[in-house]
Amino acid sequence: MSMPPSDQVWAALTRRRFLQILGGGACYATQLQFPAQAQLPKDRLIRIFRGHLDDVMCVAFSPDGRIALSGSAVKTLRLWEVATGKNLRTFEGHMDLIFSVAFSPEGRTALSASKDKTFVLWELTTGKALRTFTGHSDAVATVVFSPDGSSVLSGSNDYTIKLWDTATGSELRTFEGHDGSVASIAFSPDGRTALSGSNDKLVKLWEVATGGEIRTFRGHREPVASVMFSPDGRTALSGAFDGTIRAWEVTTGEQLRIFRDAEWIISLDISPDGRTALSCASDPNFSIQPTFRLWEVATGTQLHTFQGHTDALWSVKFSPDGQMALTGSSDRTLWLWDLAGLRGTHERFALRVDDARPSYPPARINRGLAMQ
Repeated sequence: MSMPPSDQVWAALTRRRFLQILGGGACYATQLQFPAQAQLPKDRLIRIFRGHLDDVMCVAFSPDGRIALSGSAVKTLRLWEVATGKNLRTFEGHMDLIFSVAFSPEGRTALSASKDKTFVLWELTTGKALRTFTGHSDAVATVVFSPDGSSVLSGSNDYTIKLWDTATGSELRTFEGHDGSVASIAFSPDGRTALSGSNDKLVKLWEVATGGEIRTFRGHREPVASVMFSPDGRTALSGAFDGTIRAWEVTTGEQLRIFRDAEWIISLDISPDGRTALSCASDPNFSIQPTFRLWEVATGTQLHTFQGHTDALWSVKFSPDGQMALTGSSDRTLWLWDLAGLRGTHERFALRVDDARPSYPPARINRGLAMQ
């Protein structure tokens, strides 16, 4: 089904184990059947978090790593205890898919961004919605707190980025310059600049205080789905549907290196020490085993490959200490992985599909998405 360029990111980020959904229509999903893989070493998969009734679109660790948050395609968020996998609380209030979640720096509140054109600030101890931010004219794909938590950046399918005051919910300024949906944004460690990645295939660096564009990073040949700063703020990473992760020098815009994957890059994260990066990728035809990878940032070398989820992967995050990874998938689960000691020769870890297949039947899907 052909799609306007501005909708391509959204179709890819919400398409899963069905051929298409017509606007307002419904279809039945079928579980993907992947070839069985070798047994995963028991010390690599820590646990599986179950409870979501549909695709897990986004995940995040709290600053202390003790809890995790996930957002789903059925408008709910779930808070989890990392040590046990216990579902602590469910948050309801959005009217459509949730694309992005983020913890505040102090870990007492969190944000969620949705296709319903809003994002919400939640109190984690009670599950109360403290504030709903409105102002975007289309789906909100990505949201992030500033390093000090005083402000928030949001990116939308309306092609804009907006800066907001966290305490009041006031819109402070709009950043304009992309010619496509803004799929990912990131604050620099000092909070003075921000990165954005868009369906227009560009990565942009912005001055937060003015909303002015500092420079554009060119090189990707397909929509950019994820961007990150290194912990020292000197390097930027971007992942795109062209199957590449690119490292850039922030001050000059120079492309430093390319990490090559065979699939669409959907989500990126960089380790707290800046030495490694995680990526999860999606095959456009959903014909191969869902995979996420560990990379060496300094060289672009792929260190490790992980498999096991039974449907498309949408999100991957490092724990705050860099020793674990959390993944979210269309198989309705989150998986917690052990990364300790993984710095050497390339390895491939895979979990036999039968060990992780959900016990509940495929759900009836009715998203009302016209761009599939």
